[in-house]
Amino acid sequence: MRANMEDETRPGSRNFTFLEGIRGLGCIQVALNHYLSAFLPPLAHVPGLPHFNWEMPLASSKAFALVNGTVTVFLFFQISAFVLAQSYLKSDQTISQQILRRFVRLFLPTACSILLAIMLLALLPQPRAWVAPYAQSLWAQRLYVNPMTLISLTRDTLMDSMLIGYRGASLFDASDPSGVFISRLNMSMNPPLWTLHAEFWGSLLVLLLAYLYRLLPRRWFCAVFCALLLVTGTSHFTLFLLGFAAYLGRGWLLTRRGHAATVAGITLVTMGLLIAGLPNPLSFDQLLQVTRHIGLLHAAAGVRLQAEVAAVLVMAGIMVLPSLQRKLSVPWVVWLGRCSFSLYLVHFPLLFTVGFAIFSLFHRYLPYGITFIVTTVLGGGLSVVVAKLFEIYIDRPSLRLSRRLGVRTSLPPAIAETLDVELLPK
Repeated sequence: MRANMEDETRPGSRNFTFLEGIRGLGCIQVALNHYLSAFLPPLAHVPGLPHFNWEMPLASSKAFALVNGTVTVFLFFQISAFVLAQSYLKSDQTISQQILRRFVRLFLPTACSILLAIMLLALLPQPRAWVAPYAQSLWAQRLYVNPMTLISLTRDTLMDSMLIGYRGASLFDASDPSGVFISRLNMSMNPPLWTLHAEFWGSLLVLLLAYLYRLLPRRWFCAVFCALLLVTGTSHFTLFLLGFAAYLGRGWLLTRRGHAATVAGITLVTMGLLIAGLPNPLSFDQLLQVTRHIGLLHAAAGVRLQAEVAAVLVMAGIMVLPSLQRKLSVPWVVWLGRCSFSLYLVHFPLLFTVGFAIFSLFHRYLPYGITFIVTTVLGGGLSVVVAKLFEIYIDRPSLRLSRRLGVRTSLPPAIAETLDVELLPK
């Protein structure tokens, strides 16, 4: 989903360290959302039965914003665009070189995460069946229906995971309305990989923007940018456009000070969290219907559009709140951010194998709620350990390999300095 701090998708300045903090905390939130989806599904707003009387009232409250993983993923998209813009605008590599490097950078960890999932499911195929009668999560029961044949595994690894995507989240959904060619997400060996499809094609969109920004006069670029907004419409690819625009406007955004900026930032973050916590996306369903006549691409559902709006507001608020940026830059949060890509890739297959095995073991002796807490702590802790090993032995080597595909060079300082401008016509 996101690359590490040494490569093109990591902040190249201390001023951007807070973005790594967002990634770190965000990935923990995504993992928690998946544990809730598996064991307390109403709290994660996924299909399943409640286990306690307090689940449904809590699920209907604004507290859902704290575990809304979709909003977090959409924050990741904006961050990726922001830091990729920094790399692409200053690089003099050819477009083909940068595409190849980006493909290798994302594909190798993706393929290795699928291999890990295959090995785990081959070793521990039963835990999900053991847990299903107790967890009552229809969400969990509907996943992992891949027959695990050589053909299906090869297709998922080489095509579906990153290039084609999965139904409802693919760039090519409109070309396959009957769903004949594009696979369902439950065929994936690692369902969170639906975001890698968006990351790859979104990064190419950012590369196109960087090329046009350096080529065209500002007024022409702004016209093209607005045209691209009409193309991406309400889809999550619009977030990559907004992330690029945020990078161009970083000089203004990151220097806001004073009472007015603080009030504006707090208001934006608060509004984003309130929208993220809305239990009923009906108004966004209606908004989505209205906008279908405007853009070419569309959000898969009103709840996705709701998450996009929330993510944009939260990101904008953080950008003008230096105090919040400092809190997001503390060492332990940044450390989490550095292995967040790996954690994102490995936590899901670990949950559906080792996590379910842990639950099955402790549920014999402990109440359901305590068993859930123990499973989350032990499974989450194991995921962090495996993620760190994955980062060292998979993520870093893939980064080094992508670097060898071309000599990374930058524009002369005088030219690079001219890129530090806002998205305004000149």
